[in-house]
Amino acid sequence: MSMDAAARAEHFAAWHDADLVRALKLDCADYQQAYLDDIAAELDRRGVDPIAFVDQVEVRYNAGEAEPCSIATALDKLVENFPLWHALSLTRHFGATLVVQRELRSWLVSVYEDETYSRSFFVADRAALRELLHRFLLLDPWDDEAAPSYDLDSWKPLLRARSARYIQKVGEKLADADQPYTVQTPVFTRDPGGQLALLVPERAPAEQILYALQDHLLDLYARAEQAQTDNALDRELALYAELADYGLNNPAVYYNLGAALAESGRHAEAATAFIEAASLSLAELDSEVHFQARKGSGGLGGAFGALSMLAAAFKSDDDGPADQQRELPDHVEDIELQLLRLLNPLPDNLPVHHSLAAIAAIRHDVPLALERYHKILALAPDDEPAKLYIAEQEAQ
Repeated sequence: MSMDAAARAEHFAAWHDADLVRALKLDCADYQQAYLDDIAAELDRRGVDPIAFVDQVEVRYNAGEAEPCSIATALDKLVENFPLWHALSLTRHFGATLVVQRELRSWLVSVYEDETYSRSFFVADRAALRELLHRFLLLDPWDDEAAPSYDLDSWKPLLRARSARYIQKVGEKLADADQPYTVQTPVFTRDPGGQLALLVPERAPAEQILYALQDHLLDLYARAEQAQTDNALDRELALYAELADYGLNNPAVYYNLGAALAESGRHAEAATAFIEAASLSLAELDSEVHFQARKGSGGLGGAFGALSMLAAAFKSDDDGPADQQRELPDHVEDIELQLLRLLNPLPDNLPVHHSLAAIAAIRHDVPLALERYHKILALAPDDEPAKLYIAEQEAQ
């Protein structure tokens, strides 16, 4: 039997508002409905709205700082173009957390009780995810469709690579075969080389898909080389463009693509390919060089932005002469020569000038780097990387 108002007030005198809300929303399975009615009546008597009481949550984007906000604001952060493999953590009142990550064709949801990982599951689309999160944050029943569940701690790495584009291509093949997988970015793996990790519950079936894709790439390589031997420029160009579309961290692909594009008279596209080849080549020279994510569908380490910042990342060795130049691989010199040739049809192309300046700076050829950065300032007086390099050299 439900208590009257006086009896309720006496019975719940020692209960805080949070205790009552928790009992009503989270621990309701422990009580009979009449008792829950009494709790709801007591909250009403105190003027406490349970929904308003829990409408204070925390969100964290990737590994950033936690931000307090309302439930509506938290849900609004799941925008339609939420970046691939980025994550949003949502912590509700009383502490449980769901971490949602955008996958290629779905969303991955990981469940944490306090800070202890429990399980993960996939949600098909953003609308269904928002509904699930809304119920979770309101402390309503929410996990009726959270199946099947996975323990990501038991998943195994199938592939590690810096190229987000290549990881995405492998993921597409796995998704086509209904093979579950997820991707961990360097934000969470803390990989010093900036690699992404593709994880699967079972390696054997996923490996067969990966091997088939690798065989296809080897076939494309062979056909591209044969097209070059046959002097079939259009066929060669198409094959190298297809290889480049896989986002392989292979400078030779982009170098050969650039050569074919240059021969076809497509100079701006050739410059893009040669700069990508330089970016990939120079990134291997020093583990301290880290790239920001490229804007677009390519991998981590975008060509233009990466090369414009490389000079700041490579410093002269403390134990060597200040004017001693650094040895660079021969193919980097080949790329440099190709870029110099492209200045004839593209004299004002800033990415080409930045790439040439960065290569000189990385080689520790300071006079040549200064000359090239001054050319950049003549074209773009407000260019920040050029001004920064020149200022650093003048300060020494």
